[in-house]
Amino acid sequence: MLSTALFMQEVWHFSPLHAGVSIAPAPLASIAFAMNAGPLQIRFGRTAPAVTGTLAMALAAGYWLMAVHTTPDYWGGMFPGLILVGLAGGLAQAPLFAAAGTLAPERATTGSAVLNMSRQIGSAVGVALLVALTPQATAAGFDHAWSVQGGAGIAAAAALLALRSRHTP
Repeated sequence: MLSTALFMQEVWHFSPLHAGVSIAPAPLASIAFAMNAGPLQIRFGRTAPAVTGTLAMALAAGYWLMAVHTTPDYWGGMFPGLILVGLAGGLAQAPLFAAAGTLAPERATTGSAVLNMSRQIGSAVGVALLVALTPQATAAGFDHAWSVQGGAGIAAAAALLALRSRHTP
């Protein structure tokens, strides 16, 4: 989300308000997908929605790498990727919170703390990487950031699948 808002401001020269309103479809889509993550989890298990979400994050990055250029094209360039990011957030986060809720009562607090700490560390590392990869805020810098985003999505999907195979009899 931060990379897209910064790209719109620094490369497309959107105002902060315009950029903020322009990224709104991602959290709105995330809400819609999160509300439907429960039935998907019941039907396909906890891992499938999370893997789908992390792969959607990678697809969003790949789409932006191909479709977003220095000439502003919100509807054809940025918007489809924002919907994919919303899908990613809605499907990947809901199973994580559900998993923390399945812990025994004496472990639930620790599980919730580990989940929240991991999210905070991930956010801090993500912002640090974004700042390191886009020092001049050029289109090429954002391409580097989106490449890392894509790689992280693929790595997260692979990790989820590897953990699933370790815990499946």
